[in-house]
Amino acid sequence: MLRILLAASSLALAAAPVSAQAAPQDYAEGQVWQYATRAQDTGSLVKIQKIEIEDGRPVYHVSVIGVHLANSQNASTLPHLPVSAETLDASVTHKVRAQGAFANLAVEADIAEWHQVNGGVLSVTLAKALNDVDVMLTRVDTKPDQVVAS
Repeated sequence: MLRILLAASSLALAAAPVSAQAAPQDYAEGQVWQYATRAQDTGSLVKIQKIEIEDGRPVYHVSVIGVHLANSQNASTLPHLPVSAETLDASVTHKVRAQGAFANLAVEADIAEWHQVNGGVLSVTLAKALNDVDVMLTRVDTKPDQVVAS
């Protein structure tokens, strides 16, 4: 369910501008980064799972671990978020060696589904994207007559 929500909603999220916080980096598949997290996600990490070129621009398929979403008491993993270089540039703070934390996290099916639905690419910071995921999950878990307009 989360995969479908993220694939379908990423086009709407892609329109928001990103302000640059860091100099552009040389990104590579397999790299693990600390990033500017939300307060509740301190210690969360992002891993670049796959890099593809779409319409002449790189798309970074990333996974995020250690996020605390509104509908869960425990830290969660988001296995697939398609993001732009601008998103990474504005979000990542330090490359780390924490490959083990992402052990056995298969994202191939998520990336294939993203291709099938012609999913978009997030161009907001990772923290903003996680806030947006929280809002989507809250609305899905809420009865229609209880949704509060924002």
